[in-house]
Order: sequence, then structure tokens, then C-alpha cells
Amino acid sequence: MIKFYRKIRQRLLTENKFNKYLLYAIGEIILVVIGILIAISINNWNENKKTKVKEIKSLLELRKDLHQNLNDISGNITNFQISKKANEIIIHHIENNLTYNDSLNYHFSMIYPFITFTINQTTYETLKQQGIDLISNDSLRNLVSDLYSNRFKAYQTFEDTYMVNHYFNYIKPMMVSEFTSFEFTSKAIPKNYNEFIKNPEYKQILIITVDIYTNFIRMQSNLKTEVQEIIDVIDKEVAN
Repeated sequence: MIKFYRKIRQRLLTENKFNKYLLYAIGEIILVVIGILIAISINNWNENKKTKVKEIKSLLELRKDLHQNLNDISGNITNFQISKKANEIIIHHIENNLTYNDSLNYHFSMIYPFITFTINQTTYETLKQQGIDLISNDSLRNLVSDLYSNRFKAYQTFEDTYMVNHYFNYIKPMMVSEFTSFEFTSKAIPKNYNEFIKNPEYKQILIITVDIYTNFIRMQSNLKTEVQEIIDVIDKEVAN
């Protein structure tokens, strides 16, 4: 093909047809430029396709992490509700000066649920290193960044400030002082039930504990809604 074009150029020059040669040269340049543009377009298409495949893979991995977080949140909410109920039952016995019975041992063991929210952020950390812009959907990218950088961190701050501190400052000292044995989710036996229910400080601790659990149930319920919304957006994005 190159020899063919060369012969045409030589023939036009030999025949002294400069104008035709000039038009031919311009046409040849245009063809070369078009060829280059087509090659660039094909290369860009291939790169975009590779990027999209990488994005979909990351979104699927992120969805898996979010589902794990969702399961953790659902389990935490259930445990908080159980512990809240246990505290309310004990408060009811205190306020009504009810006699001791063995069924209370279980509720005493559930005063504090011993749970923390363990966030799975493996894929998010990888995305931050590779470039969060890999997520092409601006709205989804902002939702994911806000969830991991702000919402989850804010929750953990509240968890450390209220749940953990409340346990070490109030729940643990009370359990050590007032119970002979403790088996979480099984039984906790009070040393002297009558003295325990007459202590106003312990009643106040249990009331505050109920308030804390109520707030954490609300916060985790909100997180659950947000995580599910992001999963739904990812599902739509992957399906497109």
C-alpha cells in the first residue's frame, strides 16, 4: 500500500502536476490523521472498558463489605434491645420492690451486652489508595465517602465515649461489687438482692444504661438505613 501511494506521488511529480500532488498530499495527511484518531478512539474505548470492569469488581467487593456491616448492625440492634429490656425488667423490680426469683439471673447477665461495632472497611481503604474516583457515579462516591469517613467514625466516637466509658466507670464496678458470679447471656447471681434493689445509685445506673441503649438503637437503625440505601445504589450501578 505504501509503494502504491509512493508511485502515485512520483507520477504526479514527474507529470509536473503540482496542484494535484498538493491535493493528494493533503488527502493523504487527512487519512493518516483519521487513522490516528481511530486508533486513539479504539485505545480509549479499551481503557474505559478495563476501568469499568475494575470499577464493577470494586463495587461488588464494597457491597460484600457493606452486607457484612449490615449484618453486624442488625445483630447489635437485637442485642441492644435484649439488654435494654433486661435493664427495664430489673428497674421494674426495684421500683415495685418485687421479691427475687431465679429468672432474674438471666436479666442481670444481660445488663451490658459487651458488643462493639466492628467496621469492615477493607475495600474502602483499597479504593482510597487506588483513587476513590474509580467510582464514576458522583452521588454514590459521595455517599460511600461520607459513610466511612464521617458516619461510621462518628458512631465509633460515641461508642467509645458512652458505651465503653459507662461500662468501665459504672457497670463493671457494680457487677464486681454486687454479684458472686457472672456468665454473659446465662446468669449473674447477686450477693444480696434486697440490698441491691434498695441502692438508689444502682437504679440510676440502670436508668442511664437504658437511655444509652435507646440512643444507640436509634443510631444503629439510622446507619442500617444508610448502608442499605448505598447497597441499593450499588445494585443499580452494577446492573447498568
